[in-house]
Amino acid sequence: MATHRPHDTGFAPDVAFQLALGVLEASEDLAARHRPITPNALARQLRARPSSMRPTVPQIQDALAQVQRWRDQILTRDLLQHRRQLVALCAHIEAEQQRLSEDWVYLTRMRRETDALLHHSLTTAGGPEPAAARPSTGGPPALQ
Repeated sequence: MATHRPHDTGFAPDVAFQLALGVLEASEDLAARHRPITPNALARQLRARPSSMRPTVPQIQDALAQVQRWRDQILTRDLLQHRRQLVALCAHIEAEQQRLSEDWVYLTRMRRETDALLHHSLTTAGGPEPAAARPSTGGPPALQ
């Protein structure tokens, strides 16, 4: 039967899938730092993340077994590699968005300050010259 699960993790299938993805990401983080990938180490990694899910060690072991099955199968192994690339691209795009957002804030502030300077130097037709354009007292007279 396709829906039969021999080891009931206590989670709904969607939650079990999210846990398996969390275990996958946590195991890749541990591997990148050359740390051993154990259920207890994964539990620490998962519990340190902001999430409402608090998996038990047996649930993590089941999720780790699922991740290993994904890695063993050719098709899902390719999908995992593709997902890893997508995660890296998403992280790159998020960093770029942050940088662009900071640039946008800076440029918007500079534009507003420039607009304020222009607004303060605004003159009406036939009205007085702006203070910056008037000759200062004590200096040479303006050429006419």
